[in-house]
Amino acid sequence: MAQTISLGVLVLTPILVIGKKNDQAGFSLIEVLVVLLILSITFGMLSVSFFNTEQTQWRDMNRRLIVSLNHARDETTLSGAPIVFQIDEKGWRFLAPNLKDELYVLGEALAPYSWKVQTSVEGATRFQLDEAGSTPSAPLKITQGTLTATIHRRRDGYFEIH
Repeated sequence: MAQTISLGVLVLTPILVIGKKNDQAGFSLIEVLVVLLILSITFGMLSVSFFNTEQTQWRDMNRRLIVSLNHARDETTLSGAPIVFQIDEKGWRFLAPNLKDELYVLGEALAPYSWKVQTSVEGATRFQLDEAGSTPSAPLKITQGTLTATIHRRRDGYFEIH
């Protein structure tokens, strides 16, 4: 008879596995893709609402105004036809004379813009865009609540914000 020596090792009973041993455990590719899609949509919505602040809208609106002013100045230089810029509490617009010397509102790239919040404007609120020296160099000050932008015309005839 052979003697059994106990080493004091605890022997665990094996766990029964239900199902076949060949089945794969984990998630399918479709499940992973659906979860990633849901997460990307959620983070996309959060980032849009998080970064869409009043200051971002203000900066974008000012950039649009400067680009429009400089574009209108280029149009005037290239075509030789005068373009009038008008800005007030309602928004801004670019005007051009027709054959009867009546001003009409330009569209497309120089489309009118309406303020989304109450805005005050100080300075030259209507002037003609043509050669560099003919437009008043007085600054144009735009204020919306606590946000303020001052637009100046440079010596080369283009506009910038200070």
